[in-house]
Amino acid sequence: MHVTLVTGTRPQIIKSAPVIHALGKEGVRVTFIHTGQHYDYELAAQFIEELAIKQPDKNLGVGSGTGVFQIREVMMRLADVIEQDRPDYLVVPGDTNSALGAALTGFKMDLPTCHLESGLRSYDMGMQEEINRRLIDHGSAGLFAPTVTAVRNLEEENVVGTVFHTGDTMYDVLKERLKVFSSKSFQDEAMEGIELPFDNFAVLTMHRRENVDVLKRLKGIIEGLKKVNHAIVFPMHPRTRVRLSEHGLEMSKNIHIIPPVPYTRMMALVSRSSLLLTDSGGLQKEAYLLNTPCVTIRDNSEWVETIEAKANVLASPVAEDIERKASMMWDKKLDNDPSVYGDGRASQKIAKLLASNEISIKKSVMIE
Repeated sequence: MHVTLVTGTRPQIIKSAPVIHALGKEGVRVTFIHTGQHYDYELAAQFIEELAIKQPDKNLGVGSGTGVFQIREVMMRLADVIEQDRPDYLVVPGDTNSALGAALTGFKMDLPTCHLESGLRSYDMGMQEEINRRLIDHGSAGLFAPTVTAVRNLEEENVVGTVFHTGDTMYDVLKERLKVFSSKSFQDEAMEGIELPFDNFAVLTMHRRENVDVLKRLKGIIEGLKKVNHAIVFPMHPRTRVRLSEHGLEMSKNIHIIPPVPYTRMMALVSRSSLLLTDSGGLQKEAYLLNTPCVTIRDNSEWVETIEAKANVLASPVAEDIERKASMMWDKKLDNDPSVYGDGRASQKIAKLLASNEISIKKSVMIE
């Protein structure tokens, strides 16, 4: 049995790492390919090292560029690799340009393709990730859905592949390391080099195209962050740094900018913080699992469970709304139910499904 798994960005590496380990335990040969969409050390290589995955068998070296460029380059370069060593299954995690490019390659080469983290929906077709994940879902042979809501979405859309309710692989990673993230000594170590005037602080991430590439939204977010009357730690994404420089914008003095940080340090910071401010997808879920209140600076969220639990609220890119939502959620005491994302064994379930070589029948399956 041979499985090829393709990643392109930091979140894809995180959600794929436990699957790669689990496949190895099942005796499955794994070809690990990284597209190079995230090529900075801080955004890719250090995550591969930290999560103890083998180095990629092939880096496609696609790099940055428009969506059309990235998808085209992934397809052409990945096709060459697959022609030389054709796997039994192609596994594609997430909803990035790398994911869509890899999935389209699998579809066109008549290769059974499986979508890891399928069925998420924001119902915003102006969001590139929403388009990507819908296209991937409707061409995949196997769909590994992280939640009951995701399963329901796929069933309502009558996808042609087989739907498996497996749970969430990012929960697998977090659950395994939760004691580490939660320990005060590790959190203290994560705070080294970050000088804050007091202990209560927020963590900020901001990189999404619709926020940082639209000047009006970007200015609104910056003004809103100024009104948050607390220190904010901001591991700044390279995309955001470039946009701020292009427009001559500066963050307020309450924001402490640091380089992108490794996974374990990021989780320790989020666990220690009184609030997460983000436009990321996965971090909304991780904050939920860490019982850290979250304000998502977006018009919608695919992680609806976090919203329904009142552990996460949406904020418009407007100063007054960001200020109000941050104040409302600051240091809110939470006791979230992690079981909505599975039991921490999603990766083992997925590995066994792939090793069985039986992903082909049109039916929906709830994996307990």
